[in-house]
Amino acid sequence: MNSAYNGAAGARPFGCYDREQLGEIRSRIEQIPAVAQEYARQRQLSGEFAAREAAAPLHRLGVFRVEPFVFKVPAGAAYLKLAIQVQGRGIARIGGVRLTHSQLGLPVVLLNGGFGQGLAGWAQEPGSGSTIQLEQLAGGGSGLQPSGVTPSGGAAKENVQCVRISNPTEEVRTTLGYEEHLPVQAGDYYGIQTELSLEAPLAGGGVCTGVIFLDAAGRLLGPVQLSPLFNRRTLTNWAYLLEAAGTDANLYMVSGEDLYAGLAKRKLQYILADMRQGMDIFRRDGWHDDDTYGAVHIGRGLAAVSVIYDQIAGSGVFADRETAALLADFRYIAAMMMDTAYYRFDLTTFPDEKGGKRSNWNADRATGLGVYALLFPHEPESGDYLEHACSVIDWQLAEVVDPDGAWPENVRYHGAVLHRYFLFFALLKRLKGVDYFRHPKVKAMYRFLMGIVTAKDRIQSGPAGASVLLTPAVGDANVQEQWFRLLGYAALFYAGEDPQLAGEMIWTWRNGGAPVQDTGAFPLPLVPLLYPQPELPERQPALRSAHYPGIGYVIFRSGAENLQNYAIFEASPLTYHAHHDEGHFSIWADGVPLTLDAGTGGYYNGDRHWYVSGAAHNTVQFKDEAGGFADGPLQSVCREVRFSEELDYARSLIPDVRAGEYERHFLYIKAGFDAYLVWDRIGDGADSVWNLHTLSTEAEVAAQTIDAACLGGMRLGIHIAEPALPVITTGKGAAGGAYPLAAQQHFRVHAHAGEDYVVLLHPRAAGAPALLLEQLECEDAGDGVRLYKLCRADGSWCVAALNGSGQARRVRIPGGTPLRLLGTAETAMADFTEDRARKAGTTEPGSEIRGNVESEPVIRGNAASGILNLEPGTIQIAVPL
Repeated sequence: MNSAYNGAAGARPFGCYDREQLGEIRSRIEQIPAVAQEYARQRQLSGEFAAREAAAPLHRLGVFRVEPFVFKVPAGAAYLKLAIQVQGRGIARIGGVRLTHSQLGLPVVLLNGGFGQGLAGWAQEPGSGSTIQLEQLAGGGSGLQPSGVTPSGGAAKENVQCVRISNPTEEVRTTLGYEEHLPVQAGDYYGIQTELSLEAPLAGGGVCTGVIFLDAAGRLLGPVQLSPLFNRRTLTNWAYLLEAAGTDANLYMVSGEDLYAGLAKRKLQYILADMRQGMDIFRRDGWHDDDTYGAVHIGRGLAAVSVIYDQIAGSGVFADRETAALLADFRYIAAMMMDTAYYRFDLTTFPDEKGGKRSNWNADRATGLGVYALLFPHEPESGDYLEHACSVIDWQLAEVVDPDGAWPENVRYHGAVLHRYFLFFALLKRLKGVDYFRHPKVKAMYRFLMGIVTAKDRIQSGPAGASVLLTPAVGDANVQEQWFRLLGYAALFYAGEDPQLAGEMIWTWRNGGAPVQDTGAFPLPLVPLLYPQPELPERQPALRSAHYPGIGYVIFRSGAENLQNYAIFEASPLTYHAHHDEGHFSIWADGVPLTLDAGTGGYYNGDRHWYVSGAAHNTVQFKDEAGGFADGPLQSVCREVRFSEELDYARSLIPDVRAGEYERHFLYIKAGFDAYLVWDRIGDGADSVWNLHTLSTEAEVAAQTIDAACLGGMRLGIHIAEPALPVITTGKGAAGGAYPLAAQQHFRVHAHAGEDYVVLLHPRAAGAPALLLEQLECEDAGDGVRLYKLCRADGSWCVAALNGSGQARRVRIPGGTPLRLLGTAETAMADFTEDRARKAGTTEPGSEIRGNVESEPVIRGNAASGILNLEPGTIQIAVPL
């Protein structure tokens, strides 16, 4: 034990907790099962690293890097062969090779890409005096991804088998060739990801990957294509050790054993030294793919290492000179974070995606600096750093976070920024009495996270098989990200001041699987042990259909407590971190995902072609000059949103340069039908294709219909009313989300220039009857007007009237049945204002989900004579009176 635990006078105080609170922390771990489980995980991770540290020095624990090589397959190619070339004097290790079809996001199977079967299937061409041999390494794990993200806990893999290549002279070249001919699609992009490790740069050379292409007859096509040379040392990156260092510090916190403080100390010394070296290179050379040394990740890391040092500083494991050296490292890193030659935090606009005041990078940089300043209050610059950090957050809350509380990038970065804000705010309140949790925009950020939740997904089940709420994948995000842990962390800070909000946060957290572990890049292992309060009372929030215009999400809900059926439509004013997904929709029915956003892959590892493309989303693409289908725009204009108990509707202008005018109408017809109608009104332009992805195992495709067998006993019926007799092609594409299916079925409906798409999507349980769709004759309608009748098995029906002309039309529905219009004259949610929210009883921005149907009286139209008046470019849904 040490003075921090025995209460001796003069002991260094902790920043995140008091000495008196250590007993309470131990009690939390013993009494709260979720916290106990997380602590047990941390104890196991710490032990695994300790064992590996005993077998190898720190700089050898995580020595592999994933080096991507993306290339386009030339015309006429049917196969490729790949090889790894090692040129120059020295030693190189190859941990494995992966091949990805970049435009589909799908792996190409390599029978022995990871050397699990030794060198079977690999041709060896050693240079003169060179050696090629298999080698077992203690540790190593998966290689650090080029985006800088090491999976949480991924470092614990033991006894990695790799290939060791040793060249004796600078002139020697050794080649390791994969013998199998791998099928490829001409004109498409592929990516090879090679795990590499170099103890030192190779004298006179480097490592590269080469590919050659063959035609269907096996004849060679052109010369070999080579990747850029990789030739730098691959010592353990600081990020590889961060979580383990945090778990060591936590074990010391709980047990008081100096052993754990010593383990944390050694990692901390290594981490800070590596940060400094990498930041120097980053400042000198500018941004590059290995962005763990950029301001965003260093900001996250600086907060984490400041907490770790604070936990063990009073343990007695540091000699005076070691303390002085660490403090100097901290000062150097903090000063660099204020250097505009390292990061341009002074710019109000984006010079590129890695600069400016508005960026999530700046949020992480500032909060990391702020945490450092709070935990090192006696450092001479701490006061200025803290003032600067608060000024950045104040500006971002005022100028970046929108009125609904959304961080205007996507769900992933909303969560990431809110995550880094949290610890800074918690320490500010604890140490300075400054309460940012009361800030209206901060409250709104938490409300936004709750307001966008999906249906209770019964495929992505949580503990005990219960269905769980998810955050949707829109743009650069995946549905499996555990952002609800942030609600569990922060609810404590609202329990007294705003119990309604705290209760809603706890309800959402519990129904989102009650995650506790801090996951993702650069976790803070202390946070899940200190802050979650599962015993707080819960209050179910009112979830309804909603529109978030600042970030571009339109959400449709129905079913029991609005937790069964869900769709999200993308109508975005944004360009930052955006995908080519304007007009995309994702749908859950009865808690089952039927069609999903593809999500996101690695930033630089070669699969990004797929995830950002229009083809990966439920969008329309138009042909380009080369005859392929081009990606659409990165932003669109939401022209109209209406919600009612019977019909939800969104209309979006998608300004694709290859279409004269293009509007997408997306309707959720409730009123007993529970079906979606999509009308793409296209004025001239090029030939086009309508993309639809279904999370399905098989499908029946007919002339005008597709019936997809989805997960959970659900089916999705697709009736293509327009174009008539379309060409339908099928394929597959990757989907994130940790679902049983790693790929969705991909259907493409083709149309000629100027043709519209009218598609009915009907989710239903397997065995339930499908809706029938038929076109009605309407002689007096004129060109551009179409009528469709949707019929249920029990005889109930509705009519969809589309006016694709440029003139107002008066249309008589055949049969003369008196009609009632659904959703007529509802509140246009694009015009919903804070003033109207106050009239509806809302007292602060963001406290009510925007788009509630209760916010204004519902006015319904009717056409008692069976005559509809259609404005140009509009659609109406009518049911019998």
